[in-house]
Order: sequence, then C-alpha cells, then structure tokens
Amino acid sequence: MIDVTCAVIRNEEGLVLAVRRGPGMGNAGKWEFPGGKTRAGEDHEECILREIDEELGMDIVICGKLDYVEHDYGNKQIRLIPFICDTLASKPALREHDQYRWMQPEKLTGLDMTAADIPVAAQYVAGHRCEVNRETEEDTARITAEAGEELAKMIARVSSVEEITMVAQSAVSDTNLLSQLVTLCSSTEKRVGFMASWALSKVVDVDPKMMAPFLPLIIDALPSAPNESVQRSFMRVLTKSETADIPKSHHAKLIDYCMTAMRGQNGPVAPKAYGMEILASFCSLYPEMVNEVAGAVQLVINDASGGMKAAGRKVIQRLGSGNSLKV
Repeated sequence: MIDVTCAVIRNEEGLVLAVRRGPGMGNAGKWEFPGGKTRAGEDHEECILREIDEELGMDIVICGKLDYVEHDYGNKQIRLIPFICDTLASKPALREHDQYRWMQPEKLTGLDMTAADIPVAAQYVAGHRCEVNRETEEDTARITAEAGEELAKMIARVSSVEEITMVAQSAVSDTNLLSQLVTLCSSTEKRVGFMASWALSKVVDVDPKMMAPFLPLIIDALPSAPNESVQRSFMRVLTKSETADIPKSHHAKLIDYCMTAMRGQNGPVAPKAYGMEILASFCSLYPEMVNEVAGAVQLVINDASGGMKAAGRKVIQRLGSGNSLKV
C-alpha cells in the first residue's frame, strides 16, 4: 500500500483547484486534486507542502484533513490522504499537468476524475460549509479605519512574492506603514490578514530590529490569530527576533504558548518547529528551563519525520543536552 497525499486547495473566493493529468502521466486526461507519494522519513503534512510547491509552485496553508481513501488500480494499491488547504495564489505553474480550473465546490463531482479522487471530491462537497465570519461590521470598520482604508484595499490586491516584498521594503523605512501592517494582521478578512502578516515576515528578514517595538503586540495577538497563516508568520517573526528585544513582561506568555504548541498532538508542524527555536533562545535567560525544554523537544521528535528530528537534534545540541538524550 503506497501512501499518497492530495490537496483540496481553496482560494480566497472559496473556489477549489482541480488539475488535469498531462500526457506523460498515468491516467492522462483525468482530473484530480494535486499531490504525490510520501518519501522515506517524510510525514504526510511535509509531503503535501513539498508536492504542491514542486508541481504547482504554490504556497499553501493546511487547514484540515478528510478521511483517507484506499484504492486498487490493479498495478498498485494506494492510500490517498486528502488535506484541505488555503492559498492566496491565483495561477499555478503547471509542471506535470496540462490544465487547471478553479471550480465551485458543488461542481467538482461533475469532473471526469481519477478513481481515488472521486470519493475525495464527494467528501468535500458533502461537508462543505461556508465559514461564518464572526467579525461584526463595527469591528471591520474599526480595523479598516485604524490601518487605513487604502492600505487595506492595496494589501487585498497583492498577489505575488515580488509585490509583498516591495511592501515589506517600504515598511522598513516607514514606521507608520509598519504599524498599519501590524494592525491589519488582526483582520478576519483572510486575505488582508494573511498578506499583512506575510509582509511582516519579510520585514524581519531585512531588519529584525524594526519589529522590536511591535513584539509585545504580536505576542498578545498570537493566541487569537485569525488563521493559521497569520499564526505562522507571527511565530517566524518571533523566531527571527532577538530574545533581548522581547519585554520581560511577555516572556511567560510566549513560553507558555510555545510549550502548548509543541505538546499539541495533531497541530501543524511549523508552530512546533518555531516553538522549539524560541524556547531554546529563552534557555539562555532561564537556564532552569533547559531540562524541561529538552524533554519537550524529545517528545515532539520521537515519532516525527526526518526533517523534524534533525531540527530537534540541533535544538538539543544548543541546549548542551545532546549526549544525555537519545534521538
């Protein structure tokens, strides 16, 4: 039985991506959800992120899973593991497939799909529900007014890495713009929050010190981040920042958050990886944490993928406990 992952990728309009298998692929001409086989030492989550990047050149955020599907193609038996994912990309770079379509969910079952993908489409359509936007009109107006209506509109139109990099470069030299981006991260309008937080993760690459005044706000907002992409960007900003720039008043809150993220059984990989790095940095300030952090890292990597194990080993080595822990 071969484990294969696939992604039901949704855009900001709720449309779902379907791709058609190219002439050089098996089942050529059939439609499917993109994905591929897991590699040795790779978990399913890492696999789907890698496959979508390799096949389509797209950045996705994993939001959930559907039930796996087992199918016998005669020459091979597969276990198809479907993930529900979001993206802000609009045009995939087809490297194996020859066509793509953004489709209304209810129309997926009308496609001529591969046998294993048919029940995945049926599952998604049956369980499809529009997300309830709990943000009131007053909250939306307040956030937009605070951050600037024109900036919010501009951020919503950003669609490429090049454009978001330009926004980040502008924010490095404009503290007012940087402050507005931090505010926009709180918007539950997914595209605006995602793009604003993505820009912040680019700012910290250029000049980590620029983010120092905003670190308390980011730590306070982290537990209630409106979606996983904002959470991931916030964690990356904190990982790239100097521990000395985080006010002591916020140390306990961030340490507790990272510990909780690492101990989550089914949580996404990125917060765990970032959490390990942040906690290791805090151990230089609080040496009494070393054994607890090393033990938490050990638990995370016991059944993790090869990549996560390697990251965990590096953290344990940083803590000076590598010789006493089996990894």
